[in-house]
Amino acid sequence: MPAWRCHLALGILMLTNVFTFAGRQVVSVLLEPIKQEFQISDGALGLVAGVVFALLFGLLSLPAGRLADRANRRGLIACAMFCWGLATWACGWASGLGALVILRLLTAAAEAGVTPPSLSLVPDYYPIRLRGMVMSLYLIGPYLGTLVALGAGGWVAAHHGWRPAFAAIGIPGMVLAVAVALWVPEPRRLRPVAVGAEEPGAPSIFAALASLWAMPAVRWLVIGSGFSSLMTVAYAMWLPAYLVRIHGLPLAQAGLLVAVVGTLTSLVGGLVSSGVSAALSRRNPAWRLGTPILSLALSIPCAMAVFLWPVGWNLGSVPQAMGFAALFGFVSALWMPAVFTAMSFLVPPDRRALANGLLALSNTWIGFGLGPFVVGLLSDALQPLAGPQALRYALVTTMGFGLVALGGFRRAQPHFPS
Repeated sequence: MPAWRCHLALGILMLTNVFTFAGRQVVSVLLEPIKQEFQISDGALGLVAGVVFALLFGLLSLPAGRLADRANRRGLIACAMFCWGLATWACGWASGLGALVILRLLTAAAEAGVTPPSLSLVPDYYPIRLRGMVMSLYLIGPYLGTLVALGAGGWVAAHHGWRPAFAAIGIPGMVLAVAVALWVPEPRRLRPVAVGAEEPGAPSIFAALASLWAMPAVRWLVIGSGFSSLMTVAYAMWLPAYLVRIHGLPLAQAGLLVAVVGTLTSLVGGLVSSGVSAALSRRNPAWRLGTPILSLALSIPCAMAVFLWPVGWNLGSVPQAMGFAALFGFVSALWMPAVFTAMSFLVPPDRRALANGLLALSNTWIGFGLGPFVVGLLSDALQPLAGPQALRYALVTTMGFGLVALGGFRRAQPHFPS
């Protein structure tokens, strides 16, 4: 296959990742106007932001990954992406909380057909020696998506209301579905080359999952990845609302500040991740997992500092806490590309999409499902004690879940093949 076709396919698939993540993240900048229009609590906001989406996305990621291991991945991605764009656009027409929940469920179902197949497809375009780099490029999509959501979505919400912001994300998704169908090739699948690979067979999805879960490195990677997502998703989803409530920033400024300070540094961190992993793993491949361990060890104190830094300590109109947000953006972006790359070395190609679905299930159920919801519940529970500062202490408490992720990655490291 010509190199230009591989690069074009990677670019298109990366854009699908950008916009699907923008569809998740745009909710964070819309939490306050949605709360005001529908008159709902922080707990209900966390439900809309995370739980409803996460439950169905996680549940469908496994069958979607299994289907992608055996069917045409390009066709699956194109159909799912079109449905995703249509459902996201329709969120802007929701007449109430119930309608918005149903539309978020439809969005989640469609996105489950995009992410695991794409993660399976991308490594097949390039030789193994480039796998870490191309996975890092694909996985900077969430950081670019956050820029789109907080920058463009925040601007649209500030000037035209929260409803048109969904259309600004959804319509490009339908265009990308056409681009996938026209220009993303379905390459010949490689024979199993990973450590412990078996000859291709057709076991049931439950048997295939059991064989993956029986591998300690896979099991602990999935656990560490899920709790890393809980910390980072809760942080990203509630940071704009935190800046509005606690620091008194206007919504448009909060969204732009998070996009510029946090997301640009995350973009750099995502790009640097493959180089850090390669440098750490030169002597011992198990140290490929040193990257997520380092990432979590530095992310936790940075996140705590963001939410504990005193109000009123500013540089001009910018809270000094955003300096720690910049550091958090960089170091917290290191773990995800390293984890997905490590998983691609652990499992055979005929089960790669299912393994990616397992990671997506963990990241979504634990990360997107519990992260925003836990913060909302804690904020409501702490309201009688902490008053206006309840959201601050809810976020600080939730950042502590990063310690579980750190422990998971430490447990996975000795089982990584050397």
